[in-house]
Amino acid sequence: MKHVILIFFCLLFCSCRQGGGKNDLALLHEASLHTAQPDSVMDLLGQIVRPDCLQGKARADYALLYTEALNKQDRIGTDDSLIKLALGYYSKQAPGIPLAKSYFLLGRICQQQGNDTLALKVNLQALAALPSQTQDRTRMLVNYDLGYLYHQKGFYRQALLHYREMQKYVDAHPDTTDCYIAAYSMGDIFMLLNRYDSAYHYYQEAISFARQLENESYERYIIRQLCLHARLTGNRQQAKAYLQEIVDTYGNDFYNKAVLFKEEGNADSASFYFLKATKNSQIITRAMSFYHLFQLHRKAHPDWACVYVDSFHIYKDSLYALRQTDKIERLTAAYRQEVDRQKEEADRRENAICLWGGIGITLLLCGTGVFFFVQRKKRRYLLLEKQLVANRLAAIKEYVAEQNRRNPEEWSAMYQEIAAIEMQTLIGQFQQTAWQKRIHAIQKGNGKPFSKKEQEAFQKETLALFDEPVKRLQVEYPQITEADLLFCLLSFMDYPTSLIASCTGRKENALRTCKHRLKEKLSKEIFGFFFHFTNNQQDTE
Repeated sequence: MKHVILIFFCLLFCSCRQGGGKNDLALLHEASLHTAQPDSVMDLLGQIVRPDCLQGKARADYALLYTEALNKQDRIGTDDSLIKLALGYYSKQAPGIPLAKSYFLLGRICQQQGNDTLALKVNLQALAALPSQTQDRTRMLVNYDLGYLYHQKGFYRQALLHYREMQKYVDAHPDTTDCYIAAYSMGDIFMLLNRYDSAYHYYQEAISFARQLENESYERYIIRQLCLHARLTGNRQQAKAYLQEIVDTYGNDFYNKAVLFKEEGNADSASFYFLKATKNSQIITRAMSFYHLFQLHRKAHPDWACVYVDSFHIYKDSLYALRQTDKIERLTAAYRQEVDRQKEEADRRENAICLWGGIGITLLLCGTGVFFFVQRKKRRYLLLEKQLVANRLAAIKEYVAEQNRRNPEEWSAMYQEIAAIEMQTLIGQFQQTAWQKRIHAIQKGNGKPFSKKEQEAFQKETLALFDEPVKRLQVEYPQITEADLLFCLLSFMDYPTSLIASCTGRKENALRTCKHRLKEKLSKEIFGFFFHFTNNQQDTE
């Protein structure tokens, strides 16, 4: 019964998981239909329980929709990790609007970080990602950001080009907010380019749009710009009229009201309203109010003027410090971003090194294992072959011994031939050792005679190689020494007495004496077998 209940709950959990996945996709689809209402998008995306479990396109769509909603709510911030997920996915697909939106939102984040250069770069990438014939709102937003960034960097003509592209979209899709933004942006650029007629035209368009929107902030900004335009063009009456309009429309604008009284020559009223303007929340308004107060009272009240000018410098320094603080914060944010990028790069490099190192070590271990396996198998085959040869040789010896007992005279010569073949095989093995190279070098005069330690090692290894013949001789002739056995073997290999003396450390006269002594100890056949091939005729005699 317990197992049945457990299986039931497992099936229920799996069905809930599947249903939840379908629900998440439906929520994403519904959120994509309400992008104009960021609050609705955030509400729909908030219903997704586990957004980190989304994969592929669903994950990229979630990141794009969430970041776009934050941007429309002016809460986009400086964290670019989410939009980079979308950018990483869409960049693998064909260029299109989702990729362009991802680049555009990344540019907005870069502006929040204070990195206008990177923002300019990614917005250009966004513009390149858009299809050439598409007149999407994204193109207008990208052109606006490019115009704004070029404007901030002082490239006014490039900014004007992008604002004109923005104007094309606005003409085709008349939206009041977009029309206002395009109009006042164009007016600002024409003012900076000293094209006052064009600036006046666009400011007039902007103020009409601002009044349609019933936005006091927009309207006040445009009237101020028109006032500045009138002053720059020398129309002081028009500038005064715009100031009067600001004063009449916005009664709490003490600064502009004071400027108006100052221009009319009413110093007392101007001083009164400048003092009120020093309580403004904006530091720049306070600073300029103290500056005007200083100008009004520097002749009539020098002591007041000193106080006002000190206050002006304090607020000016505060404004400068605030700007420096903002600049430092932006630089700090850019520095942190660069540090994070370098850390990620270092981590990727370290992971790649570990990965390739692991692969290399694995291949090395596999290669070493294969090498030892092959060597072991090869050694095993050699041992089996040696055993087979030894067995064959033992069988031949047994056969020869049997025939020798029956016909001693007939098989004596064959026995010597077999022994000679066995010795020739061992000689071949000896010639493959390092000792043969040393002996050959001594014989040519390029090598030094063996040291005492080398002589001992040479004698021990040589006798071990010729183990079977040596043991037979020791059994048959117990009185023979190892030095005599080594002398016999080297003589059988046809080495001259002088060379044998260099290898064994014995004198030539002692070797000749040893040879005569061996001739007496050994049988005539054995002696002739070892010393048959010598070329030293004097020793034989």
